[in-house]
Amino acid sequence: MPVDDFTSSIFESLNVAFAIKSFLILFLIFYVIFSLILYRQIQLMCKTLTTPVGPFLKFVGIIHIGVALALLLVTLGVF
Repeated sequence: MPVDDFTSSIFESLNVAFAIKSFLILFLIFYVIFSLILYRQIQLMCKTLTTPVGPFLKFVGIIHIGVALALLLVTLGVF
């Protein structure tokens, strides 16, 4: 089996749309993890430094987690 036939058969079996969908889903999973880490950082900051803005930041962090999860679920539903 020549090398040219082997590489062309790999690229023919690899679907570009599948690769893009896989990358997008993986990116959104990491984005959800990032939003959870960000919320944890907000909690630690509010515990260390109490300000009147603290509850608002926690609320925005929760909304951020919700939007990230919604994007992931919509993407999984579409694909």
